[in-house]
Amino acid sequence: MYARYFVLFAILFTGWFLRKINFIDDQMNHSINKLIVYFAYPCMIVHNIGSLELSGTVIRQFGIAFGISLICFFLYGFVTKYYAKARKFPENISNAAEFAMVAPNDGFMGFPVALIFFGETGLLLMLAHNAAMNFFIFTYGISLMRRNKKNQRKVTPNLLIRAILKFILNPNILALLIGFGLSLLGDGVPGPVDEYLLYIGGVSTPMAMIFIGSSLTNYRFFATLKDIRILESSLMKLIWLPLLSLGLVYFLPIAPIIKCCVVLGFAFPTAATVSMLSEQEGQSVGTASRILFISTVASMATVPGFIWLLNHLFM
Repeated sequence: MYARYFVLFAILFTGWFLRKINFIDDQMNHSINKLIVYFAYPCMIVHNIGSLELSGTVIRQFGIAFGISLICFFLYGFVTKYYAKARKFPENISNAAEFAMVAPNDGFMGFPVALIFFGETGLLLMLAHNAAMNFFIFTYGISLMRRNKKNQRKVTPNLLIRAILKFILNPNILALLIGFGLSLLGDGVPGPVDEYLLYIGGVSTPMAMIFIGSSLTNYRFFATLKDIRILESSLMKLIWLPLLSLGLVYFLPIAPIIKCCVVLGFAFPTAATVSMLSEQEGQSVGTASRILFISTVASMATVPGFIWLLNHLFM
C-alpha cells in the first residue's frame, strides 16, 4: 500500500525537481494545470464512470457520500470559524486560514488516490465528495472570502443562478453527468472512444502530481515552519478534521467504502482553489499558499497513515 502511495510522491518530487532546474516554467505549469482540469480529468471520469454498471446501490452510495460530505463541509466551516476566533487569528488572515483548513485537494490528489486504492467505485465516491466541495466553495466559501468587505454584493436571484451554473459547468461535474448518462444507457462508452478516453485520462495522475510538485518550489519550508498559525491550520486540515470525520461516520449504517472515501476526502491537503479565490477577493494569498505548501508536504506522511487506518477499520 505504502509503495503505491510513495510512487505518487516520487512523481511529485519529479515536478519539484524539473521546476527547480527551470525545465518547467510558469507558462508550462499553467498549461499543465489547464490540460489536467479541462481535459485529462474529464476524460478519466467519463471513462471510469461510463463503464460502471449503475445499479440502484451505486447511485444510492453516490447520494449518501454527497450528502454526508456536504453536511461535514458546512459543519467544519463553523468549527474553523470559532477555532480561529478562539485562537485570535488576525482579521487580515482569518478568512483565508479558515477556508484553507476546510477545503481539501480532493481533485488533483483525491481522484488518483481514490482510484488506485478503492477502484472505480472509490473514484465515483470521491467525485461525490468533490461535488459537495464545489457547492460549498461557491456558497459558503465565497461568502467567507467577502466577510470583512464593507460593500458586499447582495445575494440576488441572478447571482444565485450564476453560482449554480458555475457549479454545474465545472468540467468534472459535466464529465460526471456525461459518464452517468452513458452508464444509464446501458451500453457504456463505445470501444474506440473509450480507448481514446483511457489514453488521455491516463496522463491525469502523473501530470497532476508533477503540477503540485512544481508549484511547491516557490516556498521555503523551514521559514514557513516559524509561523505558528500556519502550523495550527495545517494540523487542523490534516489531522483534526479527518479524525472528526472518522468519528462522525464510524457508527453510521452505511457501506464501509463510503466511510473510507468521506474521511479520506477530508484528509487531503489544502486545495489550490483557496489561493486563487484569496487572490480574486483581496484576501491573504500568502496565508493560503503557505498552508497549502505545508499541508501538501506533511500529507506525504499523514495521508498514507489515514489510508492504512481506514483499511484497518473498515475494509
